[in-house]
Amino acid sequence: MFTVQHTTLAQSVDVPFSGNVPVQATFTEIISPPLEPVIVDGADGLPTQFEPQSPATVTVETSTNATITVSAPVLVSGASEDPPGTIKIGYVRFSSTTASSDVGGGNASLPAGTNDLEVSMLVERPTAFLAGDYTYTVTLTITP
Repeated sequence: MFTVQHTTLAQSVDVPFSGNVPVQATFTEIISPPLEPVIVDGADGLPTQFEPQSPATVTVETSTNATITVSAPVLVSGASEDPPGTIKIGYVRFSSTTASSDVGGGNASLPAGTNDLEVSMLVERPTAFLAGDYTYTVTLTITP
């Protein structure tokens, strides 16, 4: 008679669990001033630029350092479409930092905590704006 012995080898495995804690950002207290048409020399008395009388103010709270990106203004509604050649620039300023949508992708480093942002824009058309109401939006995006 013979016996069979079973040999058991001890083995272990690491089971990884991973996750991501996203940057928590909350935009509050958005105050937007009205846009002001600007008449420049040689425009026959008709406005070719739009910019706010003063910057809009936005308060943002972030849980960690992040990147803020400002977009170029987008025409939401208006008496006429922006023609080819229209210059559109969005700006965001906080502390001693300014970012504009036409430089470096509109990105800036945003420190953790509460930041008061000043948001502005410029739209300059090669031809005059038609009479009527215009609404533009500038988008702020926060990423880790």
